[in-house]
Amino acid sequence: MDSFYLIFSAMFFLVCQISGKSTIVPFNKNYYIAWGGDHVTILDQGTQVQIRIDQRSGGGFTSKHAYGSGYFRMSLKTPKNSKGITTSFYLSSPALKNQGFNHDELDFEFLGNNGPPYILNTNVFAQDSGHREQQFKLWFDPTSDFHEYELLWNQIQIVFFVDKVPIRVFKNHKKNGARYPTLPMDVKTSLWNGTSWLGPVDWNKGPFLANYRGFEINGCPYEKSNPNECYSSNYEWNAPKNWKLDPTQEKVYQNVRNKYLIYDYCKSKLANNFVECQFVE
Repeated sequence: MDSFYLIFSAMFFLVCQISGKSTIVPFNKNYYIAWGGDHVTILDQGTQVQIRIDQRSGGGFTSKHAYGSGYFRMSLKTPKNSKGITTSFYLSSPALKNQGFNHDELDFEFLGNNGPPYILNTNVFAQDSGHREQQFKLWFDPTSDFHEYELLWNQIQIVFFVDKVPIRVFKNHKKNGARYPTLPMDVKTSLWNGTSWLGPVDWNKGPFLANYRGFEINGCPYEKSNPNECYSSNYEWNAPKNWKLDPTQEKVYQNVRNKYLIYDYCKSKLANNFVECQFVE
């Protein structure tokens, strides 16, 4: 274990103490199986779900409600030797009518490989087709144990966390002409065949199993009758303290990005397509 990781682990411990502990919530309180039903198994008295993928199907589940802001957490363990397969946890709105696949979406996508390195892809869609990828080389093996992934979404910023460590911040620059996710979104998971962009799957290396637990949602359920309710400062995640990272989080954030960020759309040929790339956070 190198010195950076020792420092990183100490910072991670401090952030965990600040953030508190997750609550054990049964799957059926907030979620239902959306597809691939015979490939999705509910385990441990409803506190864990296992998704299996084979040549016939994968599977996924989704939240019972759409949300307009909040904290969204999931603990998961990804499949081993899964080149060509994507394991995901994300928020997504329905595609906009007459606008192709344009919609809002916030993605955690684990790009299956025979690792290491293990690659985590993150993406942001804002009433468009996305392409705001940032990719990270994980500092742990996501196939060997559960790790927690979390999204904070309010009208000021979106933060992606891994084990309470902030790895990505997406600020609201709509006043400067940038796009920002504002549509109500469902919470979703899926295990699917990403052959078209990850290469072929060696099915002989199966079974390919993704395990999920920690089905807590702290979000504002979206209601058409009161669409601005989810912007209320009465919700903790909308309070000023969640408009930016605190000093401890900021230090961890800068360290992890310096060490583990391997692709950033704002440092690619795509940068000129996105107004937010003009602003350094």
